[in-house]
Amino acid sequence: MQKVCKNCKKDFEIRIEDLVFYEQIKVPPPNYCPDCRTQRRLAFRNERTLYKRPCDLCGKDGVSLYPAGTPFPVYCHKCWWGDGWDPTVYKMDYDRSRSFLDQFAELKNKVPRIALLVIDSINSDYTNNAAENKNCYLIFAAENNEDCMYGRLIQNCKTSLDCAFLYESELCYECSDCKKCFKCLFSERLQDCVDVLFSFDMRNCNNCIFCTNGRNLSNCIENVQYIKEEFEKKKAEILASYGSIEKAKEKYKTLRAKATVKYTSSIKCNNVTGDYIYNCHDGVNLFDVRNSKNTSYTADAEDPIDCHDVNNHYFKGERCYNIMGSLQSTNCIAGAYIMYGNEVHYSDSCYNCARCFGCAGLNKKNYHILNKEYSKEEYLKLREEIVAQLKKDGIYGEFFPPALSPFGYNETLGQEYLPITKQEAKENGFNWQDQTTGTYGKETTKEAAMPETIEEEVTENILKEVLICKDCKKNFRITKAEFDFYKRMNLPLPHKDFECRHQNRMAKRNPRKLWPRSCMCDISKHPFHEGSKCKNKFETSYSPDRPETVYCEQCYQQEVS
Repeated sequence: MQKVCKNCKKDFEIRIEDLVFYEQIKVPPPNYCPDCRTQRRLAFRNERTLYKRPCDLCGKDGVSLYPAGTPFPVYCHKCWWGDGWDPTVYKMDYDRSRSFLDQFAELKNKVPRIALLVIDSINSDYTNNAAENKNCYLIFAAENNEDCMYGRLIQNCKTSLDCAFLYESELCYECSDCKKCFKCLFSERLQDCVDVLFSFDMRNCNNCIFCTNGRNLSNCIENVQYIKEEFEKKKAEILASYGSIEKAKEKYKTLRAKATVKYTSSIKCNNVTGDYIYNCHDGVNLFDVRNSKNTSYTADAEDPIDCHDVNNHYFKGERCYNIMGSLQSTNCIAGAYIMYGNEVHYSDSCYNCARCFGCAGLNKKNYHILNKEYSKEEYLKLREEIVAQLKKDGIYGEFFPPALSPFGYNETLGQEYLPITKQEAKENGFNWQDQTTGTYGKETTKEAAMPETIEEEVTENILKEVLICKDCKKNFRITKAEFDFYKRMNLPLPHKDFECRHQNRMAKRNPRKLWPRSCMCDISKHPFHEGSKCKNKFETSYSPDRPETVYCEQCYQQEVS
């Protein structure tokens, strides 16, 4: 089935499998293409833009996702979960003469919102979408970490800084997409590695520098083996100063571009398309997804079953559609931050609820519409009436309009994965945040005066200094825990602020977009295409203008694994 996107006007295909899913959950086919659907959901997720503001209930100063002056109250974690307020106080009767979404927007702007989404963390105030962290600072979408700073999507890690998509690792710095690594620096796609620097796509390796596609290597430089003393000498040479590290970054960039890559970073997957996926079966357009079944158009998810168009969806969610942010929810349609819910539709920030429609801020409630409780019979009757009206308006099943987001688009993951200008945001109904966080022009140490090394002359006095980012010119400071890490690892101080460092890391990852390509392998000795070029075709997140040599799985396994 072919349709034209209501927003970007591009043609897009609705597969037969998609139509079966829509029929099962009783929603019409979407009016928007996959990218535009994703963009609307991502516009509701602010992870890293933080503001200082007092709690509107207890008055204590704190950190929040929302700046002062929002139309809705913002409560600190303790107050929001406390007994000092009741979300049903804001209940509304459904008005048949008004748009349902207008009524929901009115309700949503009355109900208090939690300042940060944090669960069971210790001494980790500056974290968000995070749980069970200890002594962590500025980590996001992170869980079960200790003494970690400046990262996104890091899980079960210790004493690691400036990393993204890092799992079960310790003492890592500037690493992305790495698992079970120790003391690795400036590297990508490592697994079970120790003391690896500036390397790409390595497994079960130790003491390696400038290596790519390595398996079971030890004491190697540019994939050539040396004695241990040569490795240590090269390592010391690279880490000697900020300037030497910057030169190493340029060399690594050149080596990485020449690497052989598999068309997708996938393990134990069957009949799926996407990238950064593990144990996924039957689906399309999956990115950073694990253990999925019959799931499509999904990113940052774990264990989803029979789900479409969900983001940041974890802990065995089932039969969910157009959901942003969820834990262990089932049968939910069009919602944001539905935690442990069942049949919760068109709702925001609801926890442990079942059979709720158009609600906000509820906890442990059943049969509510616009935060008002009904009997089971009354609820089902009124819900069907509202659904019928939404279908008549041609919007049932679609995610919330972008204007309902409590965030500016430039504060959200939307700007990270699908960037647009302020003018484009306004033209397409997205909000925009003009209030900038941070300070400028207050630096006490100029970028040119930054120390080149972390040797004895750099003392804790640096903690009193205000530094300046070499790229965005925003001011930033060094924390005590950060300083101790640099000393321990013999690393120079960074010359960029956290956000610019984060953007540099994310730029190294493949985009969440697929292109049709053919395997580039022409090695005649491969038995499955002996004497000729490989004819395998696939969809890949490596665009045709990328420099890497892109192989199908068979050719990659033959040459690398």
